[in-house]
Amino acid sequence: MNRFIVVLLTLVLTHTLHAGVKREWEDSTKKLRPSPGSVDLAQVPPIAFVKRKEFGIFGTNATMFSHGTVPGSSICIFDPNHPKREPKTIFETKNGFILDISPSYDGKKLLMTYKETQKVSFHIWEIGIDGKGLRQITKGPYHDFNPVYYPDGRIVFCSSRSESYSACQDFLASSLHICNNDGSDIRRIDFTTLCTVTPAIMADGSIVCSRWEYQDKNIFSWQGLWTINPNGRQLKLYYGNTFTVPNSLYGPKPIPGTNNVMYTMAAHHEQPIGDIAIVDRSKGVENADASIKITAGTPYNFTKDEWKVGEKWSQRPTWQPGDVFFPGAYVDPEPINSEMSVVSYRGTHKNHGLYLLRHDGFKAPLFTPVRHQRYSCFSAVPLAPRKKPSVIPGDCPQEAGEGTMFVQDVYQGLEEQGVKRGQVKALRIMKVQPKKFNTEGPRYYDHYPLIGYGSYYIKDNLGTVPVNEDGAAYFNAPSNSELYFIALDKDGKEIQRMGSVTQITTGETVSCVGCHEDRDAAPRPNKAAFKRLEKKPDAIKAPSWGAGPIDYVNVVQPILDKHCVSCHSNQNPKGIIELTGDKTRFFNMSYENLVQKKFVDGYWIHMGPTGVFPALSSGSWSSKLTQMIEKKHGKADLSDEERRTIYAWIDTNVQYYSQWEMSRPYTTGGRDVWGFAKKNKNKKMSYEPWAIKFTETFNKSCTDCHQPFLLKRPRPMDQDVWVNLTNPEKSRVLHAHRPKEQGGRGIAMKKGNKTSKFDPVVIDQMKKSLIEGAKKLKAKPRVDMKGAKPLAQKRDFGKVFGWW
Repeated sequence: MNRFIVVLLTLVLTHTLHAGVKREWEDSTKKLRPSPGSVDLAQVPPIAFVKRKEFGIFGTNATMFSHGTVPGSSICIFDPNHPKREPKTIFETKNGFILDISPSYDGKKLLMTYKETQKVSFHIWEIGIDGKGLRQITKGPYHDFNPVYYPDGRIVFCSSRSESYSACQDFLASSLHICNNDGSDIRRIDFTTLCTVTPAIMADGSIVCSRWEYQDKNIFSWQGLWTINPNGRQLKLYYGNTFTVPNSLYGPKPIPGTNNVMYTMAAHHEQPIGDIAIVDRSKGVENADASIKITAGTPYNFTKDEWKVGEKWSQRPTWQPGDVFFPGAYVDPEPINSEMSVVSYRGTHKNHGLYLLRHDGFKAPLFTPVRHQRYSCFSAVPLAPRKKPSVIPGDCPQEAGEGTMFVQDVYQGLEEQGVKRGQVKALRIMKVQPKKFNTEGPRYYDHYPLIGYGSYYIKDNLGTVPVNEDGAAYFNAPSNSELYFIALDKDGKEIQRMGSVTQITTGETVSCVGCHEDRDAAPRPNKAAFKRLEKKPDAIKAPSWGAGPIDYVNVVQPILDKHCVSCHSNQNPKGIIELTGDKTRFFNMSYENLVQKKFVDGYWIHMGPTGVFPALSSGSWSSKLTQMIEKKHGKADLSDEERRTIYAWIDTNVQYYSQWEMSRPYTTGGRDVWGFAKKNKNKKMSYEPWAIKFTETFNKSCTDCHQPFLLKRPRPMDQDVWVNLTNPEKSRVLHAHRPKEQGGRGIAMKKGNKTSKFDPVVIDQMKKSLIEGAKKLKAKPRVDMKGAKPLAQKRDFGKVFGWW
């Protein structure tokens, strides 16, 4: 009886659903046809699409290509002129997976991202719309994906051939490449250290794409739209690099007959399913009002974080509202003409179907799978001849070299923020290193290998170039790498940090108006600046310690040893601030004290800012340590070079480690001296016996007043500076309650503590454990110590990762 009721209800619901879909189609047809300027449904060309089980691939949309997939998918063609006919299957795989497709300009061929089995990487394939002519275009131990035809016959695609990893996740990075139609002459054209995905060709021949990058700013909200030429030149922000919601502007598609682009408003950690928006960037490249949301599948609304000039930078988790998944929403918009697109939409149904989406927001079902059929429709593309865009000639040089950069007037953009003319004396040129190893061990402070409490990247300080009194700068810079600049005052302090990145190709000359100027304003005349072009460009002047990453232990610590350690050392330092180079669990004493206690301005980008860095409000300019140096705190009287070194370190976003290599891989952050991984394998890490004994002793005797020491710990604790693993007998944990006459700090025990007075037995037990820990560290030095022996790590850029 119960089974009969279930079947009956199912039939009723199915009939109601199909009737509803039919009414929606009929109603929409009635509304669509009479609408001025609308396209008659009979004029919609055949539509090719990918059929698979729901989305079939999961994870952060920028790294999705390297995730595991659901087996089975096919390419089908549906003809709206014969709506009763089932879609024609032109290609099917039972064990492999098709991610997306893209049509040729004559509508007769398709490029596809395809893997033949679940265990191999994606590559670029081509097939005719008649199902013939299947051929593989790219090969090799990499993932190649998101292909599109360039109008001269070449193919633009994304690839893990950049040989880098996602900064905060266990997945691969990617960048734009271009190749001949037969897969030969593959050239990299963008030099991101993170992820570029979903290219499309604009009418002028440039490439628009979604680009994920974060230069000292919030890691979740930096997937904006960028353009670049196929020769690697003119990398430019197209739209939306300072939004907190949506987290990702995914899959841009130029709308024919207009200057506008449509895209999906997507979450960061999810499949790129959200609402569809259209941007008219003539209204401003960072103007939320330039985008119009034309669907209502999510509650997403365009949101920006704005800070006033001079306001102290905050670290707020502003990204979360844009990281919510709405599986029934929209994805894969593909314009048919200036007024209508085909899109995948699920709504309250079980599967995504194909819908016609008018650009005023009205939608009509085109083809929706029957509810009991376990597949969905994605990556739909119209099969009709299209006008070819213009062709931008030239190839991107692959050899390393230099390009030339010209800044007309740095004060255009800075003056409006309170910077006075003549205040900027130099630009510091910074280079971001690609991440060398994958996140294969437990993360600390959200990254692995651990670099510091701010930056997730290792950054090379290449040096400085002068800025003229008129605000002009003209200089050579390394090509084919990711660069950013910092405007400096006469003392080398940061006036404004570039919160994004750029690149230059070998032999290219790039110019810009100023620093964070209004992009819609015409540049002010500056004749003196253009006279600068009559002379040779400046070469970068390397810092005293040499061009490259600032090694905190070897570059910064010696300055502290010279000026600060005499007062700020031992178990009872002045102000309870220890500035020695003695090692802690992850760093050293001075680094822990300066950063954790907010003496320096660093930004943990997991919760970091999203807007433009305001001038005179960040880094060395606003750090407490800078003020102390300038006031000659205590006996510290640093030389000009020493001050500049400290400021340069702060402005790297307080990085500590200067190399990706690890002597303790698969431990927390790849740097944890409290743990080890058996046989250096990526298994569950273990903790050193001495560390277990120490924490047990402390937690048994001291937690009436203190937080317990934690073995497993993803983030810093105040207690990090209590344990000294270079001179364990000086550890603060041993001396805090020791009487002053015995060399301790003499802090009184709180009433009600398990031990009402200083217990030397407990202290002796902890001391023995820490001495053993120091011996272990000395026997196996960390990479910030002399004698360290980094262990080799496997690098696989065609790896297929497990489910998210």
